[in-house]
Amino acid sequence: MQASRALSLILTVLLFASGSVTMAVARHQPRVAGEIELCTGYGLVSVSVDADGKPTGPVMPCPDATQALAALTDVSLPVIRTPGALVPVRFVMRNLPSAVPPTGSHRHSRAPPVSA
Repeated sequence: MQASRALSLILTVLLFASGSVTMAVARHQPRVAGEIELCTGYGLVSVSVDADGKPTGPVMPCPDATQALAALTDVSLPVIRTPGALVPVRFVMRNLPSAVPPTGSHRHSRAPPVSA
């Protein structure tokens, strides 16, 4: 049981480490064709170009800005209205009767329990 737990932990750590290294290599390797970063009204767009500067393929979203693009939604935020005038608030002390009767005397720690 302990050996399988340790083995699964090691395999999980190696999986995460290899995945992060793969993305780092893919991001920083030199490209055969160049890329042009365009700032559009919808966010950053990366366009692949050939040696002559002509686009080579479809428009791809820039991986650095995809998290920011995911945050863009069509949901409007609620409007919070401020009060027109300040109204003073006063708290009144209330004396309400207690449902628990007060205890009669001090009980010692070794005394018998109180009957309810």
